[in-house]
Amino acid sequence: MILKVVLCLFILGLGAPIFAQEWETLASMPTPRTEVAVVSLGEKIFVIGGFDGSGKASEVVEVFNTKTNSWSRTAPLPEGLHHVGAAEHEGRIYVVGGYGDGWIATNSLYIYDSTTDTWSKGANMPTARGALTAQFVHHTLYAAGGADHIIYPVNESYDHASDTWSVMAEMPTPRDHLASAVIDGQMYVIGGRKGSPDTNLATNEAYDPASDSWVELEPMPTPRGGLTASALNGTVFVFGGESDFGTFSENEQYIPNEGWKKHIQMKTARHGLGAATVGDRIYVIGGGLSPGLSVSGINEVYVIPEFSAAFMILGISFGILLLYKFQLSRLRFFPF
Repeated sequence: MILKVVLCLFILGLGAPIFAQEWETLASMPTPRTEVAVVSLGEKIFVIGGFDGSGKASEVVEVFNTKTNSWSRTAPLPEGLHHVGAAEHEGRIYVVGGYGDGWIATNSLYIYDSTTDTWSKGANMPTARGALTAQFVHHTLYAAGGADHIIYPVNESYDHASDTWSVMAEMPTPRDHLASAVIDGQMYVIGGRKGSPDTNLATNEAYDPASDSWVELEPMPTPRGGLTASALNGTVFVFGGESDFGTFSENEQYIPNEGWKKHIQMKTARHGLGAATVGDRIYVIGGGLSPGLSVSGINEVYVIPEFSAAFMILGISFGILLLYKFQLSRLRFFPF
């Protein structure tokens, strides 16, 4: 009888967090791609552009329904682009910069309206560049970093109400192939490189639009470019990347005012991938399995360990109830 209770206590109390923090493999993206942009809109995730398997700049936009574990297509980009920046605001997706075929950088801004399934064109960004990052902070779009023959520290903002761009304070560290996420009104810009994968960076800098200023923060444990990031519960999770020697499966979390924490690695190491948060899960989609041009349709979701605490508390509570039920409180090592 005692053995049964101990086993129940382990399974319910200690086993819960083990099962809660894991990677799950979901339905593969129909069109394998790398160097994509990934944006969540409600319960759906949009995978935008990228390279296809032949190395051609893709105009494909595919949508993953997180409720049905299924894919569909939506209106394509007006032109094939890879290495774009993208962000969502009020039901619209804003796609900025990137490269067309021949690695020609663009300063285009395309805006997708999810209610009409149509694209329109916004004012051109001041600086043409690809391999940049883009985020909305409150009602303003910020596009930081990227490259076009040179590596840029530029940070330019777009006011969607007036359809105008402004030049903001530059990043302290010029870089491309970087990632970003927004927490509490600040944009955290993490990792990246200076051109080639042998110049990977661990840089972690935060931009505050209210003061138009940057602050340098604790660097990421694993220097890498070609990575992706997504915010959840007031923290930033950073996934994947590439070097000259291979691709990364690293999964590292930045907690403001606390620092970095390592998590369970991705099932499949990749670069040029994208990530988006829906609910309490982060979906990590696409990307290349090896450095350079390689593509995949891999779709993996990370179940966040922080949410396992509730399961652990519930399990321990059940365990305690079982202890009382079987009158184990009489034993010396349970003095209550």
